Amino acid sequence: MSRLPLPTRKLPAEVRLGRSGVHGYGMFARDFIPQGARIIEYFGERITKAESRRREAGQLALRAAGGEGCFYIFALNQRHDLDGSMAWNSARRINHSCAPSCESLNLRGRIWIAALRDLTAGEELTFDYGFDYADWPKHPCRCGAEGCVGFIVTAGQRWRVRKEIKKDAGRRTKSGGGRSPP
Repeated sequence: MSRLPLPTRKLPAEVRLGRSGVHGYGMFARDFIPQGARIIEYFGERITKAESRRREAGQLALRAAGGEGCFYIFALNQRHDLDGSMAWNSARRINHSCAPSCESLNLRGRIWIAALRDLTAGEELTFDYGFDYADWPKHPCRCGAEGCVGFIVTAGQRWRVRKEIKKDAGRRTKSGGGRSPP
């Protein structure tokens, strides 16, 4: 891995923001980025788990009322999370993908986004948000990657979502209702 960059809230020269086919805006490689490079720090407010749950509930209510309801919260440890919803946190523009180009690293309580593989100029930076299985129906996925189940859930639990969707499809066939991916 490359050396840890100095903390900054500026957008690194290696990336740019732009319209994304995944969701609204995204972050893109301006130039070649080598595998393992730490690209950008994910900044935010350090909050307790209780405050994190409160903020998530507020965003879910906003989404249910027809608003955007975006989530920018990273788990730091057993007691604290990082809320990156601040406008000056450019890393919040990195979208989820079930076939990510990057990963998140928790290094001494700081979140960094690093390249999982070599990235070419113009390629969108994405990482797997890894949401818990218990919350999968709350988080639709629009990444379009091969193997995407239509919901943002940690990679190791996608088989369970597939099973639930298959089970719901059977119910829908019998009753005319059920849950389906967006």
